[in-house]
Amino acid sequence: MDFWRIAVRALVAYVYLMVTTRASGKRVISQATPFDLVVSLIVGDLLDDAMWAEVSMPKFGAALSSIFLCDAIVSFGAHRWPWFFRLAQGSPTAVLRDGVEDRDALRGEQMNEGDLAHLLRLDGIDDWSRVQLALVERDHEVSVILKPEVEPAQKKDAPRVLESMP
Repeated sequence: MDFWRIAVRALVAYVYLMVTTRASGKRVISQATPFDLVVSLIVGDLLDDAMWAEVSMPKFGAALSSIFLCDAIVSFGAHRWPWFFRLAQGSPTAVLRDGVEDRDALRGEQMNEGDLAHLLRLDGIDDWSRVQLALVERDHEVSVILKPEVEPAQKKDAPRVLESMP
């Protein structure tokens, strides 16, 4: 195949991919879910086939449109029904409660105690006894809720502190 034909096919595929991605309303990569990764892998393979003329451009367009339509249907279903959202996107998992790790939850998230310690250190937490609840979110980041007595004082706490002073 001539170089210019490959370049034209790549350009057409790029433009089509850009238009369909924008139309699908995708978020930034940091907000991607495992399901988004699967869709990206499929689209990448389709793009490869289109660029090297293993499939015709109309077949590429039909396949890509089908993938984005399925993704849109899943997104709609997840928005419409909470149970479908949990099925498609997952839900947060409590891995630490009152300073004690939940080994079964960690195993379910394919993590060990060292992984949890690392993620908590990234949040500046070395003393697990300060943690009321730690959740592994859908994006595999850890959200931490500190015990109320160890939370730093806020401006809104000033009246209560002044009342408690003699």
